[in-house]
Amino acid sequence: MTEQPHHTYNESDYQNLLDSMFVEENEALWERLREQIAEENLIDELSKATAISDKVLIQKLVDMGVTSRNMAALTMYPMISVAYADGVLNIEERDLIMKMAHEWNMKPGDPGFEVMNHWLTQGPTAEGLEVWKKYITAVMSQMSPEQIADLKQSIMSRATAVATAVGDVLGRFGNRTTKSEDARLKEIEAVFP
Repeated sequence: MTEQPHHTYNESDYQNLLDSMFVEENEALWERLREQIAEENLIDELSKATAISDKVLIQKLVDMGVTSRNMAALTMYPMISVAYADGVLNIEERDLIMKMAHEWNMKPGDPGFEVMNHWLTQGPTAEGLEVWKKYITAVMSQMSPEQIADLKQSIMSRATAVATAVGDVLGRFGNRTTKSEDARLKEIEAVFP
């Protein structure tokens, strides 16, 4: 009787065999790990860029599509929210928001512009406005009263301009805003001290 040859596996042969058996599963696990690391990096970068340590708020901002590279879009959220307050984005409101974005050096292809344009296309959400309120409150906690007053004036004047954009075009007499736009303006203004 002849003896069967025995193959001895070294450690790397054994690992290669196991890896080949689970290639698809391993690749899926690695992809999930890469995605988790990428999201953790986004959260860390946004936290550093905003100086906000509230991880829940930062996570909500990331869920809205906000990153350290496109956070300029957040300055536009109140205006978009006012534009959609009556359920419809009018061309005059859209044009004015695009003009404001251009004045703030937001251009097509820039991350902030693309996020803002997505919000214009899809419309803002009630949760998005709540996240913006928390964000702006956190930002104001690091500002002087004068800076807060300037921020409030800037946001409110632009939001009011969006609210009156259609009324200005139609030449309405008296109130140039709708009740829903007035309510949204009051909601935004209430965020400020």
